[in-house]
Amino acid sequence: MVKLTDIFQSKAQTKLIEYMLENRSKVFNQSTLARFLDCSPSTVARIIEPLIGARIIEYERFNQGMKVLSLNIDDEKTRLLLEFHEKLKSL
Repeated sequence: MVKLTDIFQSKAQTKLIEYMLENRSKVFNQSTLARFLDCSPSTVARIIEPLIGARIIEYERFNQGMKVLSLNIDDEKTRLLLEFHEKLKSL
C-alpha cells in the first residue's frame, strides 16, 4: 500500500511530481530534473526512489549509466494523480 507520505515526502519531491505531471509526455534525466529543482542529481536520485518503488515513475538505464525517467501512465496511482492534478488546476 502506498501512503501519501511516500509520494509527498518533501517540498522537492512534490515539486518534482507536479513538474512531471505538467510534462507527462516527456522523458527526463536526473541532471535535467536537478536543474529544475535547483538541487544536486544525488538529491533527485534520493527523492525519486520512493516514486519508482510505488511505480509512479519508471526509468530505463542507457549504456549502464544515465537514467531516463518518465511518468508511468499505465499505473493506476499515476492516473489518479493526473486526474487530481487536473481537477486542482480547474478550481
